[in-house]
Amino acid sequence: MIGTFRSDLEPEVKITEARILDVIRTVAPTARLLRIGPVDFNPPEWSCWVVTVTDDERDSLAADTELNERLAVVAKAGFPPDSFTFQSDETVSRDYEGSWFYAMR
Repeated sequence: MIGTFRSDLEPEVKITEARILDVIRTVAPTARLLRIGPVDFNPPEWSCWVVTVTDDERDSLAADTELNERLAVVAKAGFPPDSFTFQSDETVSRDYEGSWFYAMR
């Protein structure tokens, strides 16, 4: 049923996020994740935003084919996000007046 509350998904998503972050931090130790989308409704959908400090770091991660393949494998082993997006604090500060809300719209 669409719109059914699914509190059971939160632990699975958190485990998946931790695994994703472990993979990313092998290349970008200061990276963090932001979760976008509802995971507590059926059907669950969420997007994983990988946040870096600089544009150069973001671009390097996004272009790293091996890293992206590893992320796909890790995500499939848990509760996978619908998508990965790479973004930097530098871009959000410069282009969105520091607002992640506007950056995600």
